[in-house]
Amino acid sequence: MALTEEQKLKNFKHILECFVATIEWIGNSEKHEAAARKLPGHAVYIQPHLDDGSFRYSGQGYKGHAIQKLIAPWEALDDQGIVTINVFSPHPMSSGTYLKWSGTEIFITAGVEPDAAQDMQRVHYLYVCSNQEEFICMTVKKLGLFDGRGPNNNLKRFWQEFKYQYDHYEESAAPAQCSAYDLVKKLTDLTLRNKNVVLTGAPGTGKTYLAKQVAKALTGEQDEQEPQYVELVQFHPSYDFTDFVEGLRPENQTNGQIGFALKAGIFKEFCAKAKEDPEQPFVFIIDEINRGEVNKIFGELFYAIDPDYRGTKGKVKTQYQTLIPDGDAFAAGFYVPDNVYLIATMNDIDRSVESIDFAFRRRFTWFEVKPEDRMSMLEVANLDLVQDNEELKVKLEQANFSALCQGYCQRLNDAISAQPYLGTAYEVGPAYFIKTLNYLDLDDEVTEDAVYEALESVWNCHLEPLLREYLRGKRQEEIDEIIETLRANYYD
Repeated sequence: MALTEEQKLKNFKHILECFVATIEWIGNSEKHEAAARKLPGHAVYIQPHLDDGSFRYSGQGYKGHAIQKLIAPWEALDDQGIVTINVFSPHPMSSGTYLKWSGTEIFITAGVEPDAAQDMQRVHYLYVCSNQEEFICMTVKKLGLFDGRGPNNNLKRFWQEFKYQYDHYEESAAPAQCSAYDLVKKLTDLTLRNKNVVLTGAPGTGKTYLAKQVAKALTGEQDEQEPQYVELVQFHPSYDFTDFVEGLRPENQTNGQIGFALKAGIFKEFCAKAKEDPEQPFVFIIDEINRGEVNKIFGELFYAIDPDYRGTKGKVKTQYQTLIPDGDAFAAGFYVPDNVYLIATMNDIDRSVESIDFAFRRRFTWFEVKPEDRMSMLEVANLDLVQDNEELKVKLEQANFSALCQGYCQRLNDAISAQPYLGTAYEVGPAYFIKTLNYLDLDDEVTEDAVYEALESVWNCHLEPLLREYLRGKRQEEIDEIIETLRANYYD
């Protein structure tokens, strides 16, 4: 009988708990037996096997058929129930301690640190790795082990990484270009470590899409229609502190007059929700952050959003503090909970870039999304239009759609980056070339010639006008000369 995803996750959590409990028992029982019996998981995973005499330290778990029996009830992690997990070397505190999905070199290993209060060795974190690379690392607490609850979102993400590495273990060569999965994984890890991230780079590289995918990975939330743990706002020139944090807003009063009342802004309401569920990651996305005046929007929050001052230690009193009622979630002062992550997007070449000052920049980690890293957007299988439309997919593949669009995009960007008046900041993202579909008759046969003609329309209607706008202010003769050079490279 096929296992549901929920059953797989429950089995996986049991295995990890047993893994941690066994390491801590073997490593501590000789010197601290009484204390080791009180460690989390001992009563469930270790004591029953001590009582019936089946617990043995001998040999490597699988080969010795000793420790392996501890996880036997949960070791079937795929639908066929054929996955076997090898556990431990004879020395649990050594680098040979691992869980291994049989048939691969993908491991889960443990990081063990001294617990000064108990004079014992405790498992602090677990990580998925191969012999060459570490893929993901999380603490025992973050994974929710021994909490008596169902699998949390962090454990789900840990499981997904383990499964992904298993599924791709046989791939002999790395892909020629960065896959969307690899980039999302990298950005997810970057966000986990730094709390605040700005995705910057050329227009059309799908930065907002990436931010949403990272939010899904962090929160485990898939429903984009009614998200509970993700909020997206787009800054604009009239956006201010009142909209974002709190302020006095007009409201109808009972006497028919218009009065003013203190109202929480979208970010304060979001932080209040995050405060109520501290174990759940919450992600706040700010799209086009540089279109707003960030100094005015964030106000006193420059201190509170700093990754080093999250939680109550970063508490600030806003300009409206005396008006906040006692029952408010932040009656004693506003702070950004530790489980809130900020992801912002911006285009470097936007005219309003000057509004991002150095004080703000210091509080964020900056990551450039380059066009060459997002060429996978143009793969036929990744186009939204062809999802569940196998006939259209075959048409575009036969017309060499992806390779043609990628080639045109790369040639144009090579020429743009070589121009003294432009440079890499003015490159165009692959999203511009998805517009090629607008100029194809998708109900008819799609040929290479048709794709060439569509790419010509993309140049005439989208790219040349954009590039001329970038060059505004130069002499017309210079502009025409540069455009002609770019056009020649575009058409090769």
